[in-house]
Amino acid sequence: MLARVPIFAALSKDQLAALARLVVRRSFPRGQLIIREGDTDAALYIIVSGQVAITKKTSPGVPDVRLSTKGAGDFVGEMTLLDGSPRSATVSALAPTECLVLTRWVFNTTLRSDPLIAVAMLPYLSRRIREADEAKSKTPG
Repeated sequence: MLARVPIFAALSKDQLAALARLVVRRSFPRGQLIIREGDTDAALYIIVSGQVAITKKTSPGVPDVRLSTKGAGDFVGEMTLLDGSPRSATVSALAPTECLVLTRWVFNTTLRSDPLIAVAMLPYLSRRIREADEAKSKTPG
């Protein structure tokens, strides 16, 4: 399952196996909050089964805006895993959902023991930066 997450796609089988030993499986009932916008808990959630909604607050008194829906094989929280910044959106279970959870603390410990994991992730991170830059350049204003 970890190999399907783009941030880990370039890792070797041994590196993936090391990370796989550290993930925790968690279940969330329908309607349960998984991630709250603004929280500082840093973990990656890989959706094994179920479905989640990703929403964002716009302004007080206005309903949250749904940004996307994710299902089995998708993931959320990869940027907070890397930078530790507060969560930028809320994620809640639309159906009973099972996730593999990799915390930032465990991930950083793994990086210290095998820095080549970080090197293997660089192409993905560079691609994300390029995509963000392209999106900014297309935005009027």
